[in-house]
Amino acid sequence: MEVNRIIEVPGQTWDERQSDAELDALYAAITGRQPFRYRAQDDPLYRSYADRYVQNGRMAMRDSVGTAAALTGGYGSSYAQRVGQQQYDEYLRLLSEALPELYGMAYEQYRDEGAALREQYDLAHQRSADAYSRERDRQADAYQRQRDALSDERYRSEQQAKASQQSYRQQQDNYQKLYKLITFSGYVPTDEELRAAGLTRASAEALRKEYERTHGGGQQSNAAAYRSGTPQQEKKESAPVIKSAARAASGGGKTSGGGGAGFKNTLTQR
Repeated sequence: MEVNRIIEVPGQTWDERQSDAELDALYAAITGRQPFRYRAQDDPLYRSYADRYVQNGRMAMRDSVGTAAALTGGYGSSYAQRVGQQQYDEYLRLLSEALPELYGMAYEQYRDEGAALREQYDLAHQRSADAYSRERDRQADAYQRQRDALSDERYRSEQQAKASQQSYRQQQDNYQKLYKLITFSGYVPTDEELRAAGLTRASAEALRKEYERTHGGGQQSNAAAYRSGTPQQEKKESAPVIKSAARAASGGGKTSGGGGAGFKNTLTQR
């Protein structure tokens, strides 16, 4: 299917089909011109010359006949007629001598008309080429802008995906660390730590209860601090326990079988 491009330029809209039609018309006018032929009767300039020369010849003939008649006492004579005819014929001869000049002028006009048509064709062709070049550049710029936009969007998506993955990994790491602290020491996390680990206060409470259940009542102060919501006191009281839990998490200490089971069960629930 043929697609007709419409090219917009400042001040006008350039239609490719319209441009082609103009070029076709000019080309047909150039190649369809008839060969140069000169017919004096069809030349307005020759007819003007002929009217003037004939009129002047008749006036000259009349004057010559009148002059000759005056010399013969007012009577016409063959001499007077001959002299008048000679004057008339002289003007006709001058008219015939003007024919080459008239021919040259007509041919020059024919040639100039052809040159004007070719110049119009060249100008129309150049105008169409310039409009096409502008449209091609516009489309190339639009295509490049689209590619740049897609590239930017793809880059942003990749960066967002990387950030999301990094955030998820960081949250998982925070969760594992906080989980170990709670299950090995009964640590009371802050709200900020819970958010960073993706852990709810209810889940932390359940882990602490599991820790208290498996470790007996030795950590009642920590549990009370947790329930009373006094993190500073809890942290102070549980500091020795945290150190011990850290050693246990790193393999430096021994934990009871119940604590390990609680760790596995909580991971499975999460």
